[in-house]
Amino acid sequence: MEKLISEGNCVFCQEIFKQSGMSRHLAKHLSELPATKYQSFHLNISAGEMFLHVQMDGSATLGELDDFLRAIWLECCGHMSSFEVKGKRYDNDWDDMDAEIGESQTKKVSLLFKKDMVLEYQYDFGSTTHLSMKVMGEYPTATPKGIKLLSRNNPLKILCHVCNEKPAAIICSVCVYEGEGMLCKTCVTKHKKTCDDFADYAAMKLVNSPRMGTCAYEGGTIDVARDGVWKS
Repeated sequence: MEKLISEGNCVFCQEIFKQSGMSRHLAKHLSELPATKYQSFHLNISAGEMFLHVQMDGSATLGELDDFLRAIWLECCGHMSSFEVKGKRYDNDWDDMDAEIGESQTKKVSLLFKKDMVLEYQYDFGSTTHLSMKVMGEYPTATPKGIKLLSRNNPLKILCHVCNEKPAAIICSVCVYEGEGMLCKTCVTKHKKTCDDFADYAAMKLVNSPRMGTCAYEGGTIDVARDGVWKS
């Protein structure tokens, strides 16, 4: 299969950069913002070829970051989630908001984040989606709405596993683990004839998220324009 190329647009200038160069490019724009008495952090969030870059206000909390990640990449059934910061866990149980699990996610990130800090994040402790995060920089500027999306990978060029020609649009959540589950709209018809699970429960939309094909995930509610499939 052709190697996936991961790239995205910069929110400041709209130029396209590969995953490996986006952090350096965004740092130039962030360093040029007017200085204030406030504080913001630049986070690089990744899961393989998929990435997010966000600017986060120092007064925002891990809980707000959790809400953002759920909305753009993860939320399907209200599963638990957890950050790991400096060996401590900060958990969130959406089914029981009063549950005392680990450290509180209400702590402001200004009390936790430092440049070059690495964080780990998990969503759903059954069919777990793992994210890695790094604090790329700290800047004397505010983020008015708490969290601002700076860049996101554009839909990856994922081709159909059957014909290897057309963009994949549907996932068979059973066969995908055998390298046969990414299907274009034409090859879906063929797959239905050979996979009983597909028509029953396994057919899912391909979306621009590391959660695609897992549990009941069907896409996010933030940046929906880039949540679809690659178009040739």
